[in-house]
Amino acid sequence: MHKFTKFIEYFARFLQMLLILALALLGILLILLLFREIYSLFDAFISPSISRSNAEIMDEIIVFFLFFEFAAMVISALHHHCHTSINFLMGLGITALLRGLITAHSNLTEVIGNSVAILLLVIGMVIFNRNIKEM
Repeated sequence: MHKFTKFIEYFARFLQMLLILALALLGILLILLLFREIYSLFDAFISPSISRSNAEIMDEIIVFFLFFEFAAMVISALHHHCHTSINFLMGLGITALLRGLITAHSNLTEVIGNSVAILLLVIGMVIFNRNIKEM
């Protein structure tokens, strides 16, 4: 039985190393995609033709920030041994909803829904931080 538990421990470490490696490869891929998006943004800004509208450029900026946030989440997970904090995830949710609020300014129900969701996440963060500090 002792050999079996030892084998399980080694196998769990092996799987954890594979998980860390996969997460690191995902981070590298996201950084490469981030730089590709920066290149397309510079190309859109420097381009002498005005064939691109402001909405298309804004969409590219939002895609850039999506890659940025996913890369930040991978880096945070690698720093904390494949775990991500609740505060970090709530902050990502708030910024994602803010991006949605920026792009969906013409649909009233979507604006109200995003605003309520942002308010609930902020309230949740405050409650969570107060309860964590009391422990």
